[in-house]
Amino acid sequence: MFTTRRSIHPARILGLLAAMLLALLVLAPGARAEGDYETVLDQLGRLQALANQFVADQSPDADPIELTLSYTRTGDYNTALWQLAAGVRDPAFEQYVANQDGDLVNLQGLTTVTLPNGEGIDFGHLLAGMNLVYKGMPITGSWGGDCMQLAQTYNGQAGDAAGYAQLMSATFNMEDDGSNSVFGSQDLRADLDSVVVGAQLTKDSDIAGLLRDYYAELTDYDRASQFIGLSFGTVDTGSTDTFRQTVYNTLVSDTGMQLLLYMNGMWTVDGWTLSADYESALQGACYVFADYLSQTVNGEKIKSSSSTRMVTLADEALAQALEALGDSDAAQAALAAAQSGAETVSSGSDAVVDSATQTLRSLNVSVLRMILTVVCALGALGTVCFGLLTILGSRRK
Repeated sequence: MFTTRRSIHPARILGLLAAMLLALLVLAPGARAEGDYETVLDQLGRLQALANQFVADQSPDADPIELTLSYTRTGDYNTALWQLAAGVRDPAFEQYVANQDGDLVNLQGLTTVTLPNGEGIDFGHLLAGMNLVYKGMPITGSWGGDCMQLAQTYNGQAGDAAGYAQLMSATFNMEDDGSNSVFGSQDLRADLDSVVVGAQLTKDSDIAGLLRDYYAELTDYDRASQFIGLSFGTVDTGSTDTFRQTVYNTLVSDTGMQLLLYMNGMWTVDGWTLSADYESALQGACYVFADYLSQTVNGEKIKSSSSTRMVTLADEALAQALEALGDSDAAQAALAAAQSGAETVSSGSDAVVDSATQTLRSLNVSVLRMILTVVCALGALGTVCFGLLTILGSRRK
C-alpha cells in the first residue's frame, strides 16, 4: 500500500550524498584504468571463485553472480539508483576479497579493454550492464541509458526526430572511449554484449568462460543479430520506419527505463508518460540506434523465439522502487498507468528490487553521518558537511 504523504526519504538524501562523493572520486587520479583482456578475464575468474567460496563459508543465501558483478561497479555504476536496481555491493564480501586477493581491486573502474578481434570495449560498462540484465533490467543499464544520454545532450537542437537523428549520427558509434561521444563505439559494444552475454547467465554460470567463448570469433553481425532477437523478438529490420518505431516503443514501455527517465527529469507524473520536451530527441536517439542495427544485419528479418525475449521490472516493482526513493506520488502514478492498461514489458516479478529496496529503507541518521564524514575527510565541501553534520547531530538529541 502506498501513501500520499510526501517526506524527505533517507534514500533521497543518500543519493545526493553519493553524488557528492562520486564527483570527488571521479576527479581522483587513477580512478579509471585500462586492462589487458586475458588479465581481466583471469581476475574475473578469481573473483567469482572467491564469491563462490564466500557463499559457501559465510553467506549461503547470497548469489555469487551478483556478488561478482556488483563488486566491479564503482562511480557512475554505483549510485543510489544503481544500487536500487542492480543490488547493493556487499561490504563483507569486499573485505573478504581484499584479504584474499587484493589485486582484484583492479577490476573496479575498468574502462577500455581490447578484445581478441582488436576492438575496444568499455569493460566496466559491460560488467555493470550484465549485472542489470541479470537482475531483470536489460534496457536501463545498456542501450536505453545511452539513448537517454544522447537525447539529453542534443535536446533543443532540432525540430523533429529525423532532425535529431541526423545530428546524432555525427558522434554515434565513433571510435571513442567516451571522451568525445556520449554513445561511442566502446559503449555501443558494451550495450549489445551485456544483453547477449547477460541473457545466458544463471546462478551457476562461469562469467569469464562465457565471455571468453562469446568473444572467441565474434563479428558485428553476430552480436547485432543476437541482440535484436533478444531485445525485439522477430522483426524485419529492413522496414526502416517500423523497426525504428519498434525500438522506440520498446524503450519507453520498459518499466526500468521509465524509472531512469523519471529520475532524470524526462518522465512526467501527469499521466505517467515521457515529457513532451524530450520526445523528439529520444525518438531521434532510438532511430540512430535502430539504423545501426539494421545496417549491421544487412536489413534482414531476424527471427527469435518468444521465450528468449528479455524481460524487465513488473509494474508493482517499479512502484516499490519509486516509493523506496521517497516519491509516493510517482509510485501511485506508475501504478495507475499500469492499471489503466498502459503497455509495459514486464517480468511479473516484484522481487527484483526487494533486497536493495529494504537496504535503502533501512538507512538511518548514523549511516548518513558516516557518509558525510567520509566526504568531509576527502577535503571537499567542508563547510557544507559541517553544517549537515551539525543538523543531523541536533536531530538525534
